[in-house]
Amino acid sequence: MTALNKKLRSQRGETLVELLAAILIASLSVAMLLGGVTVSANLGRQADTADAYFYETLTAAEKRQTPVANRSVELTQGGTSFTIPVRVYGGEGLYSYALNPDGGAGP
Repeated sequence: MTALNKKLRSQRGETLVELLAAILIASLSVAMLLGGVTVSANLGRQADTADAYFYETLTAAEKRQTPVANRSVELTQGGTSFTIPVRVYGGEGLYSYALNPDGGAGP
């Protein structure tokens, strides 16, 4: 019990160096937190932009609006080849296609 009484009566406190180190650590922690929040906000904004573009392209491909190209698909089965004209819809990596009713004519 005498050791506890000695600690309680001690007038020893933290030094100025310890206080400055604690302030430095707290400041660095806050700076890292704010940096993380900023990066997170930028990533969220980029994801929203990419999501909007994806949705617009997917909608155009699914509704088959504005054909972007006329192509043909070649099928081979049992030594016989067939060429089927198709129209391509969508854009930038997200495409849909449908049979071209004009038989290969322009869009």
